[in-house]
Amino acid sequence: MADMTQLTGAYAAPWLPWIMIPMIFYILPFPIFAIIFLWIERESNGDTALGQDSTQAADASAPRPL
Repeated sequence: MADMTQLTGAYAAPWLPWIMIPMIFYILPFPIFAIIFLWIERESNGDTALGQDSTQAADASAPRPL
């Protein structure tokens, strides 16, 4: 068994890329897409319904899509 004074941590460097692959491709996209979604929603003015063209005037008597 190795002596405790010989454990320097140099063994961790080769494994670092293999640890980063799941973090970058499986874990990190969730907060990134959440931040992008919140940023897009913050910038919208909120006067259009989902799927409605923003160039058309909204008719108050027309039923809104579900």
